[in-house]
Amino acid sequence: MRTNTALTLYNRVPGTETYHRTVIGRVAWENRKASNVLASGGTIAADQAAIYLPARTPGYLSPKAWQALADKSTAWTLQTGDVVVKGTVTDEIHAAVVGPPAVAAFTMTDLKAKYDDVLTITSVDVMDNGSPAMRHFQIGAR
Repeated sequence: MRTNTALTLYNRVPGTETYHRTVIGRVAWENRKASNVLASGGTIAADQAAIYLPARTPGYLSPKAWQALADKSTAWTLQTGDVVVKGTVTDEIHAAVVGPPAVAAFTMTDLKAKYDDVLTITSVDVMDNGSPAMRHFQIGAR
């Protein structure tokens, strides 16, 4: 697989607004920028991406195994509803910190405003046939 970028993955802890950030160094990312024209004359974004990750990428756990971890910062998973950003992103999603020094909140809305390719995972396909070098995850995102 020829890779063209890094990916930053934000795994959401179910039932919370807490996200764990992981940078995955080698992925193949194919964008499709589009928009749908509404009958009223307006448009809405219909951007999509197909993303391919080598299955040999370290740290992956199945969604249920990842959710069972007490310390989720040591691994990552792929599940619908998680957020991916094209490239390496260092921003952490967090609530405001009141104490000194005060730190403003950085929300998912802030992330989407700051970066171009911020998409939500809509599908995850495990392609585990063939040789180990051919095995990969195929992610659909909007």
